[in-house]
Amino acid sequence: MHPQRILLSLLLTLFIPVAVATELKVLTSITPIQLIASEILADVTQPEVLLPPGASPHQYSLRPSDVRKVKQADLIFWVGPELERFLEKALSKTDATVLSFLEAEEMHQEEAAPENKSEHGSSHQEGEDNLLASSHQHDGHDHGGTDPHIWLDPMYALEMAEIILNEAIKAAPDKQLLLEQNYVEFAAGLLEKDQLIMAQLAPFNERGFVVFHDAYSRFIKRYNLQQLGAVTINPSRKAGAKHLSELREAVIKSKAVCIFSEPQFSGSILKTIAAGTAVRTAELDPLGQQVMLGKGAYLAFIADFAQVFKECLQD
Repeated sequence: MHPQRILLSLLLTLFIPVAVATELKVLTSITPIQLIASEILADVTQPEVLLPPGASPHQYSLRPSDVRKVKQADLIFWVGPELERFLEKALSKTDATVLSFLEAEEMHQEEAAPENKSEHGSSHQEGEDNLLASSHQHDGHDHGGTDPHIWLDPMYALEMAEIILNEAIKAAPDKQLLLEQNYVEFAAGLLEKDQLIMAQLAPFNERGFVVFHDAYSRFIKRYNLQQLGAVTINPSRKAGAKHLSELREAVIKSKAVCIFSEPQFSGSILKTIAAGTAVRTAELDPLGQQVMLGKGAYLAFIADFAQVFKECLQD
C-alpha cells in the first residue's frame, strides 16, 4: 500500500468511535453495606453510600443530590423499609436493580421452613415510663419485632456478601472470576475474625449491660452476651430531673456494669444516669461511619465494635 494511503488509514481510525465499557454504578444506603460491598467489588467499582457521617437512618431526609444518585445507579443495596424508610419513595421511581437484605432474609426463611409462620412475642413498650425495654423501637419507629441491624452478625454479613456477589455477577459477567476471588478472600478473613471475637468476648457473657436503643440483638446472640435492656428516651427532647432519677434507679436495679451510647444521639444523658455509680459508659457506633473505606474495612469495623464491648465489660 502506498505510504500516503497508510497514513490516511491511520488518521481515519482516530475518528472511529470506540465502545468504552461504562463503570458499574453501585449505591448503598448505609456505611456497613458499603464496607461489605467494597470488599466484593474491589478492582471492579467503588460503591457509594447515601447516609452521611453523623446522620441516623431513622431521621434522615434525602437531598436532591441523593435522589440523583438513586436515579443514576445500576445496583442499589439497602436493608429495607424497616430501617431506611427515607428511601422507599425514591426507590419506587428508579430503574436500578434494587435489593433489600431483609427481604432476602425473609424469603430464605420461608424457603427453609414454609410451614412455620414467624411469631414475634416481644412486647413493644411505649412512653417514657417504660424505662428499660426489649422491643425494637427507635424514637417512635417500630421495627415490628425484626432487628434490622443485620450487619452486626458477621455470619449474616457473609450472606450479604454472597448476595452482593451474585447481583454483581449478573450485572458484570465479564468480571465473575475477579468478583468470586474477592468473595473467597473476604469470607476467609471474616470467618477467622469471627472466631477471634468469639474467644475475646467469651469471658464476659454473664456481665450485663444496657444500651441506648435496641440495635444489637444479632451481635449479642452471635456472641452470647447479656443485654439487660434498652433505655427508651427521645434524644431530641431534654429529659427532666424526675425522669433522669427514674432512669438512674432502673439502671442500678438492672445490675448493669456498662451503658452504651451512640454517636448519632447525645450520650450526655447516659453519663448523667451513670454518674456516682459503678456503671461505666462507652460509645458504640453500629453504623461504623468513622471507618476508613479500604481493604479489610468491614473486618476492622466489627473488630473495633467487639473491642468496645470487651473494654467496658471487663473488670
